[in-house]
Amino acid sequence: METGSEIHLSMKLASKNKVLLHLLRVLDIHGSLRESQERVMRNIAEVVKNLSKALNGHDYAFFKLVKPISYVPADIDLLINAYQVKKAAKEVMGVGYWPVVKDP
Repeated sequence: METGSEIHLSMKLASKNKVLLHLLRVLDIHGSLRESQERVMRNIAEVVKNLSKALNGHDYAFFKLVKPISYVPADIDLLINAYQVKKAAKEVMGVGYWPVVKDP
């Protein structure tokens, strides 16, 4: 059985690796921290849904959204066909999101 300090350390480490939600679910811990993690997960799913609708007809893929455990991603990674980038960017901005390119 883990002690309170061990659980606290586990939660701290889990949050650094974006797997805090999984840990909270596995340990069946409820409260404001879990609620906020669940809310962020729902928000990410809603953004993906909205972007999917906006990008209908484009060649695109989301990646790093599914892992063998539940986690809260820091961002949404989206790959778009290079020939469709300008039009797809307009579609994304048209529904209120702003594309950020960090890598070529």
